[in-house]
Amino acid sequence: MPYCENCGKELKPTAKFCGNCGTPVEDYIQPKVDSSPAPVTTAPQPVPSTTAEKSPAPSTTEPVLGVLILRKPKSLGRYDTYSGVLTPQRLIFAQMTSDMLKEAINQSRAQAKAEGKGFFGQWGEQLKASASFAGRYYNIEPSVILSETPGNFALSNNTINEIKLKLKTYGNPDNNQQEFEVEFKGSSGNYKYRMDENNDYLNMLKQVYGDRVKK
Repeated sequence: MPYCENCGKELKPTAKFCGNCGTPVEDYIQPKVDSSPAPVTTAPQPVPSTTAEKSPAPSTTEPVLGVLILRKPKSLGRYDTYSGVLTPQRLIFAQMTSDMLKEAINQSRAQAKAEGKGFFGQWGEQLKASASFAGRYYNIEPSVILSETPGNFALSNNTINEIKLKLKTYGNPDNNQQEFEVEFKGSSGNYKYRMDENNDYLNMLKQVYGDRVKK
């Protein structure tokens, strides 16, 4: 619709003069309206990756043969927890830091408490959480395991002369726990830990060390 250039009054398309101010109206060409649909612009879609992120692949030259849960007693009933990672070449002691296990242990304790379990029941559930966490080492390169925390170290299998196991009972008569006291004796020193009474653990040790495992 045209408008008067002088006063801005809206004019009819056929008007020759502005009905408001009388100004002659110049020829007005009605703009052609494009009825074709506007082009739709879409953002380019990302190209899907052909490779998925993977955890470090297990070693083929140094496979993980087994993982033990070891505990090193400290004062006031406390202890440090280690994963004993067995390979054909060495035994890696991988420390489980509080940050690594905090969430898993808290969840296990809360579940045990909700089920009405006492101290030793909660402690048992905590050990299960440790074992679940340690299982991931089957899929990690041993050199990566060794460098995971500053507290990790390893003993070469050919330096371990004897692994001495003693079955001991801890707790009270009403609710006690049996564990192995396990001592690794070798040229670099002796290392003493506690370990669950677990036939799988014994078989793992015997698989690697044979008759050097003593009960």
